Amino acid sequence: MELTLFVDHQCNLRCRYCYTGDKFKRPMSAETMRTAVDLALQGAPDRFGVSFFGGEPLLHKALVRQTVEHTEAAVAALPTAKPEVQFFMNTNATLIDDEAIEIMAAPRRFTCFVSLDGSREVHDEYRVTAAGKGSFEQVLRGLERLSRAQIPYQLLAVYSPATAPKLGDTLSTLLSLNATKVHLAANFAADWTEESIQGLSAGLHAAGDVWIEHFRAGRVFAVEPFHAKILSHLKGGMPCPPRCLLGGCEWTITPQGHIYPCAQMVNEDTRADLRIGHIERGIDLAALLKMRQAKDRVEKTCAECELRDRCQSHCGCRHVALSGELGVITATLCEIEAAHIAEADRVAETLYAEGCESFIEYYYKRNWLPVRGGEMWEQRRAREP
Repeated sequence: MELTLFVDHQCNLRCRYCYTGDKFKRPMSAETMRTAVDLALQGAPDRFGVSFFGGEPLLHKALVRQTVEHTEAAVAALPTAKPEVQFFMNTNATLIDDEAIEIMAAPRRFTCFVSLDGSREVHDEYRVTAAGKGSFEQVLRGLERLSRAQIPYQLLAVYSPATAPKLGDTLSTLLSLNATKVHLAANFAADWTEESIQGLSAGLHAAGDVWIEHFRAGRVFAVEPFHAKILSHLKGGMPCPPRCLLGGCEWTITPQGHIYPCAQMVNEDTRADLRIGHIERGIDLAALLKMRQAKDRVEKTCAECELRDRCQSHCGCRHVALSGELGVITATLCEIEAAHIAEADRVAETLYAEGCESFIEYYYKRNWLPVRGGEMWEQRRAREP
C-alpha cells in the first residue's frame, strides 16, 4: 500500500510545463494527514509507503515531520503484524536544508525523487523560480546534501518536443550525479508533431549511446523506461504497476481530503469524476469500479498491437494527460512508446551481440522479480484463443 499525501498546491518554482495546475496555497492540515494515515492502515498492509507530493512538499517541513512521527507511532501501536514502512519525498530539491535532512536521515527509510531536467541550459530554461531564474544550482546543492547524508535519491528528467533531441546530453548529466536510478519522462501534455517525434527518436538514440558506453565501462545503471522495456522482452511481459490498478494499491489524498487513484490526476482537485472517495467516508466502490471499467476500454483499442505487452497504454494518468478521459489514448502515446521500445531493443541487441559482460550479468544472470503488488505475467489480460 502506498499513501501519497498531496501536501499543498503551492510551489516555490514555476516550471513552464507543470501539469498540476495553478500554484495556490491550500496546505494539508495535520488532522487530514492523521485521518488519511489511519484509514490506510486499516487495510493491514504488509508494506506501507508514505509519499509526499505537491506542489513542493518541503514548503511544509513541520507537517512532513508530523506525518513521519504519526506513521511510526500508528504502526507501532498496531495489534497485528507491523508492515514494513518506507517514505518517499517528491521534491525539486531546492529547499533541502539541515531540517529536511534530519527528518529524512537514517534509521528512517527515505528515498527522494528529484526533478532535474538535464544540463544547466535545459533545466534553467524550464524549471524556474517565481522570479524567472533558473534553479539548476539550487538543485545541485540539494543533491549534495542528500549525498552527504547518504539518503538515496532518483532523478526524473521531463522532456518536451523542444528538449527531446538533447536527451543524450540530459542522460550524461544525470548519470554523473550519483543517483540510484534515472527516469526519462515525456511531457504528454505538450504538442507532439510528426517532426517532434523524429526529434525524440534522435534524442533517444543519443541517450542509448550514452547508456551503452556506461555498460561497456562496467558501470551498471538502470535508466527508465529503457530498463522496463528490456525486461518486458526478456520476461515475456511485465506487470502493470500497482498504481495503474486505479486505487488498488495506491491512494492520493488532497488537502481537502479527496482520494484519487494517483497523484498525477489531482491537478487543482476539481475533477470529481477522477475521485475514488473521501477520507471521512472511505473508498467509493461504485466510483472506483466505474473508473476501472473506463480505463479498461483501452484493452480493446490495443488488442491487436504487437507492442501491447511492452507499452504503457494501460496507464490511466496518461490517458487523462493525453485525452482528458480514461480509456482513451492518442497516436502520441503510441509513437512515444514505440520510440522507447525501439531504442531499448537497439541497446540490448548491441550489447548482447558484443557479449558485454556487465549487461549480460545484469539482465540475464539475475533473478528478476515482479514489483511489489504485482505478478509477472505473459499477457496484460487473457486473450480469446
